[in-house]
Amino acid sequence: MSDLTSKNKSLMHRIYQEMWNGGDPALAAEIFSRPEGVENFVSQFLFAFPDLQHTIAAIIEEGDQVAVRFSAQGTHAGQWMDIPATGRPIHYTGVTLARIKDDRIIEHYTWWDRAGLMEQIGA
Repeated sequence: MSDLTSKNKSLMHRIYQEMWNGGDPALAAEIFSRPEGVENFVSQFLFAFPDLQHTIAAIIEEGDQVAVRFSAQGTHAGQWMDIPATGRPIHYTGVTLARIKDDRIIEHYTWWDRAGLMEQIGA
C-alpha cells in the first residue's frame, strides 16, 4: 500500500469526510477505541453547526501516528453550550494528532481555534 493510500491516513479521512461532513457521530464507534466522548462532542457540535464542513489541508503519517491540519466552516444554527443560535457563519482551523493501533485510534489530541469560534458567535 502506498504512503498516500495508507490505512491510517484513510482512517483519518473517515473522521472528516464521513463522521463530520457526513453528519454521522455514531461512526466514532468504528474509528475510536474509546468513542463515547467523541460521539457526544460531535453530536452536540453538529446540532449547533449542522452545515459544518471540514477540509483537510495536510495529512502526514509517521509510523503509528497521523497528523491532520484542517479547516472548518459552517453556520451557528443551534445552541452551542449556553449560546443560542446566532445564524452567523463560522470558520476555524485546527490540527489533530492521532495514534493508531489495529485500525482504531487509541489516542488523539486536537487543537483548534475555539477562542476564534466563540468570538465569531458573539460569546
